[in-house]
Amino acid sequence: MVSLNLSFTSVFILAILLTFAEANNRKLLQTPTNYQPAYSPPPSPIYSPPVTLPPPTPVYSPPVTPPPPPPTPVYSPPPPPAPVYSPPVTLPPPTPVTYPPPVALPPPAPIYSSPPPAPIVPPLKATPSPQAYRAFYYRKAPPPPTSKPWWGLL
Repeated sequence: MVSLNLSFTSVFILAILLTFAEANNRKLLQTPTNYQPAYSPPPSPIYSPPVTLPPPTPVYSPPVTPPPPPPTPVYSPPPPPAPVYSPPVTLPPPTPVTYPPPVALPPPAPIYSSPPPAPIVPPLKATPSPQAYRAFYYRKAPPPPTSKPWWGLL
């Protein structure tokens, strides 16, 4: 990580140095002793007074006034509306409806459902004894060193 920051810093400093060197080089080229113009400057233009133009043609014309609206008639209220329905008629009282007496039904038969399926129990795996795990995973001393040096692993 340090070498990456160092390389970024060195590239940044190199870019700054190149920028200053280029600017210095351009300043040297622009000195009066080294500068030779490739061509003479163009002559200055001769002044001529502005030309008078004819007046512009009108683009906008004023709007035409619309004719006055026709006179509105004097308001008269509409005639009263006709009744939508006739008044209610008195009806005789309704005749009562007689229902037959209820019939006693036999008690319902109980509904039996099948028992729920038995859960599937996976077979038990044979696990090694805890001493075997402890011998490998919980070793108190580090493993013995390899016979080769570390650079031989590269």
